[in-house]
Amino acid sequence: MLTTLRRTDPAPRRRGSVRTTLAWGALLVAGVGAWACTFTVPEGEVAIVARFGDPRRLVERAGLHFKWPAPVDAVYPVDMRRHVLDPPIAEFLTLDQKNVEVDAFVAWRVTDPRTFLTSLRSRRGADDRIGQVLQSTLRDVLRRGPFEDLVSVEERPRTLEDVREELKSGVATSCSENGFGIAIELVGIERITFPEVNKASVENSMKVKREGIAAQYRAEGDERKAEIEQAARDEEAKLLAEAEERAREIVGQGEAEAIAIERDAIEANPELYFQLQLLDIAESALRGARIILPANHDLAKVFDLVTAPAATEPSGGGEE
Repeated sequence: MLTTLRRTDPAPRRRGSVRTTLAWGALLVAGVGAWACTFTVPEGEVAIVARFGDPRRLVERAGLHFKWPAPVDAVYPVDMRRHVLDPPIAEFLTLDQKNVEVDAFVAWRVTDPRTFLTSLRSRRGADDRIGQVLQSTLRDVLRRGPFEDLVSVEERPRTLEDVREELKSGVATSCSENGFGIAIELVGIERITFPEVNKASVENSMKVKREGIAAQYRAEGDERKAEIEQAARDEEAKLLAEAEERAREIVGQGEAEAIAIERDAIEANPELYFQLQLLDIAESALRGARIILPANHDLAKVFDLVTAPAATEPSGGGEE
């Protein structure tokens, strides 16, 4: 009978179940407490611990950290990496009342987490505010100059690079003055277009300007060509004049040397020189020419010298 009562008594079983439930409950409470009192900071982020809404502590080291459970402490993560905002294309007016569509972007990062959390709260809030600043600054910058500042290839006081610098400076200044706690690292313009209704007029205007530039380049090229050709002709005339002058100098030197050689020959043997001169004259005169000279002419003596041996030769017919 006693054995039967022990087997059917549920009290020990209930006590064991209660202890197990309490153990699991304690473990669950401990787990919830540990979860509520700890937080982790990933690489590239920082965390701000706010106590009853007041930012108290900035945690910059990545890893596991502790805090008081909510609602005492609340953790706000802040991404410190670089972010790129690329808003939709918007339409603006230039100084000369030309409609243009500009696709711009902004690269930014957080520099002051507390100020960023107070003013912008999150990245979505930051993108919204920075996008508004970008649109406002674009409107102001594009109104400062005509459309040619954005597309002209000529040298102008204000170029597209100047527009980019003005845009970056304006966005950075506005974000700093508004206390966003961020740094603007880059503001770029991806594309500049114009609405379809203005495309034909703008294209015609650009075409006329390009044709004018091409005509100017051709005129400058023709002028340069004429200058080069004239310089070549002047150089040619100068070289020919120098060559002719040098030739006259050489001829004069040759004639002077010939006269000196002739003078030396005359002084060496005047009679032989005279006879050779007479023979040269006679040879020139007898080339198909009939000459009548006085008997006492010096040239006649030359002919006498040439014909004398034939005159003194005995005749063969007399001997016969």
